[in-house]
Amino acid sequence: MHRKIAVLGASSLLLAGISAQVAAHHGWGGQERAQMDISGTVHTAAQIGQPHGSMQIEDENGQIWEITLASGSRAQRAGLVDDVFPVGAEVTVRGNRSSNPNRYELKSVRVTMDGKNFDLYPERL
Repeated sequence: MHRKIAVLGASSLLLAGISAQVAAHHGWGGQERAQMDISGTVHTAAQIGQPHGSMQIEDENGQIWEITLASGSRAQRAGLVDDVFPVGAEVTVRGNRSSNPNRYELKSVRVTMDGKNFDLYPERL
Protein backbone atom coordinates (compact mmCIF):
# COMPACT_ATOMS: atom_id res chain seq x y z
CA MET A 1 0.00 0.00 0.00
CA HIS A 2 2.79 2.40 0.89
CA ARG A 3 4.53 1.56 -2.38
CA LYS A 4 1.39 2.46 -4.39
CA ILE A 5 1.10 5.79 -2.59
CA ALA A 6 4.78 6.54 -3.25
CA VAL A 7 4.42 5.66 -6.96
CA LEU A 8 1.28 7.82 -7.26
CA GLY A 9 3.02 10.71 -5.51
CA ALA A 10 6.08 10.48 -7.76
CA SER A 11 3.89 10.25 -10.86
CA SER A 12 1.94 13.34 -9.80
CA LEU A 13 5.15 15.33 -9.33
CA LEU A 14 6.44 14.23 -12.73
CA LEU A 15 3.22 15.25 -14.47
CA ALA A 16 3.17 18.60 -12.67
CA GLY A 17 6.73 19.29 -13.85
CA ILE A 18 5.91 18.41 -17.44
CA SER A 19 2.77 20.59 -17.36
CA ALA A 20 4.76 23.57 -16.07
CA GLN A 21 7.30 23.22 -18.88
CA VAL A 22 4.60 22.99 -21.53
CA ALA A 23 2.82 26.05 -20.14
CA ALA A 24 6.06 28.06 -20.05
CA HIS A 25 6.84 27.36 -23.71
CA HIS A 26 3.80 28.76 -25.48
CA GLY A 27 4.69 28.37 -29.16
CA TRP A 28 3.07 30.62 -31.78
CA GLY A 29 -0.59 30.21 -30.80
CA GLY A 30 -0.82 33.59 -29.04
CA GLN A 31 0.53 35.61 -31.97
CA GLU A 32 -1.11 37.18 -35.01
CA ARG A 33 -0.53 35.38 -38.31
CA ALA A 34 0.80 38.45 -40.15
CA GLN A 35 4.38 39.52 -39.53
CA MET A 36 5.48 43.08 -38.89
CA ASP A 37 8.68 45.04 -38.41
CA ILE A 38 9.46 47.25 -35.44
CA SER A 39 12.53 49.48 -35.35
CA GLY A 40 13.82 51.05 -32.20
CA THR A 41 16.48 51.39 -29.56
CA VAL A 42 17.40 48.51 -27.29
CA HIS A 43 15.99 49.38 -23.87
CA THR A 44 16.96 46.15 -22.07
CA ALA A 45 19.83 44.09 -23.50
CA ALA A 46 19.16 40.63 -24.91
CA GLN A 47 19.35 37.74 -22.49
CA ILE A 48 19.56 34.30 -24.04
CA GLY A 49 18.10 31.46 -22.03
CA GLN A 50 15.43 28.83 -21.61
CA PRO A 51 12.63 28.50 -22.49
CA HIS A 52 13.51 31.51 -24.70
CA GLY A 53 15.54 34.70 -24.70
CA SER A 54 14.14 38.19 -24.44
CA MET A 55 14.90 41.88 -24.68
CA GLN A 56 13.03 45.18 -24.80
CA ILE A 57 13.13 47.90 -27.44
CA GLU A 58 11.70 51.40 -27.44
CA ASP A 59 10.06 52.52 -30.69
CA GLU A 60 9.99 56.05 -32.13
CA ASN A 61 6.82 56.84 -30.12
CA GLY A 62 8.44 55.89 -26.81
CA GLN A 63 6.52 52.61 -26.55
CA ILE A 64 8.46 49.78 -24.89
CA TRP A 65 8.05 46.44 -26.70
CA GLU A 66 8.75 43.05 -25.15
CA ILE A 67 10.69 41.02 -27.71
CA THR A 68 10.61 37.26 -27.37
CA LEU A 69 13.66 35.65 -28.92
CA ALA A 70 14.17 31.95 -29.69
CA SER A 71 15.16 29.17 -27.33
CA GLY A 72 18.76 29.24 -26.15
CA SER A 73 20.04 26.63 -28.59
CA ARG A 74 18.21 28.14 -31.59
CA ALA A 75 19.37 31.64 -30.63
CA GLN A 76 22.98 30.46 -30.38
CA ARG A 77 22.74 28.87 -33.86
CA ALA A 78 21.59 32.27 -35.15
CA GLY A 79 24.67 33.89 -33.58
CA LEU A 80 23.06 35.36 -30.47
CA VAL A 81 24.75 35.53 -27.10
CA ASP A 82 23.84 37.54 -23.98
CA ASP A 83 24.06 41.29 -24.58
CA VAL A 84 24.64 40.89 -28.36
CA PHE A 85 22.20 43.80 -28.72
CA PRO A 86 23.49 46.31 -26.14
CA VAL A 87 21.36 49.01 -24.57
CA GLY A 88 21.20 51.96 -26.97
CA ALA A 89 21.75 49.92 -30.15
CA GLU A 90 19.37 50.49 -33.06
CA VAL A 91 17.62 47.30 -34.19
CA THR A 92 14.79 46.19 -36.42
CA VAL A 93 12.78 43.18 -35.33
CA ARG A 94 10.56 41.16 -37.68
CA GLY A 95 8.05 38.90 -36.05
CA ASN A 96 4.50 38.18 -35.02
CA ARG A 97 2.73 40.49 -32.60
CA SER A 98 0.75 39.20 -29.65
CA SER A 99 -2.87 38.62 -30.61
CA ASN A 100 -3.81 40.70 -27.55
CA PRO A 101 -3.79 44.30 -28.86
CA ASN A 102 -3.14 45.62 -25.33
CA ARG A 103 0.21 43.82 -25.18
CA TYR A 104 3.23 45.33 -26.88
CA GLU A 105 4.94 42.03 -27.44
CA LEU A 106 6.54 40.59 -30.57
CA LYS A 107 7.79 37.05 -31.05
CA SER A 108 10.79 37.56 -33.31
CA VAL A 109 11.82 35.60 -36.39
CA ARG A 110 14.66 37.98 -37.34
CA VAL A 111 16.60 40.74 -35.61
CA THR A 112 18.73 43.11 -37.69
CA MET A 113 21.49 45.31 -36.27
CA ASP A 114 24.12 47.23 -38.25
CA GLY A 115 23.01 45.50 -41.45
CA LYS A 116 23.49 42.01 -40.01
CA ASN A 117 20.50 39.64 -39.85
CA PHE A 118 20.11 37.21 -36.98
CA ASP A 119 17.58 34.73 -38.37
CA LEU A 120 16.01 32.94 -35.43
CA TYR A 121 13.31 31.17 -37.45
CA PRO A 122 14.46 31.28 -41.12
CA GLU A 123 11.71 28.87 -42.10
CA ARG A 124 9.16 31.56 -41.08
CA LEU A 125 10.65 34.36 -43.22
